[in-house]
Amino acid sequence: MKTRKTGKFGKWMVYGPIALELIGMVRRTQKAKRGKYTKLRKRDRALDFVLGQAERRLGKRTATKRRWF
Repeated sequence: MKTRKTGKFGKWMVYGPIALELIGMVRRTQKAKRGKYTKLRKRDRALDFVLGQAERRLGKRTATKRRWF
């Protein structure tokens, strides 16, 4: 039996989704603590955007449709 060496890409594929889940969990708890109408800092908006894109690409979250009501 051959043993395969896991390179950096393999480690990213294993640890990436775990880290993404943890970061998402932290952000959700932060959102729950802050008020509904609190304006986010530019850094927080950028982090939420990048996190949302990563979650969509990995299939964790689907894009929500905006509706009138």
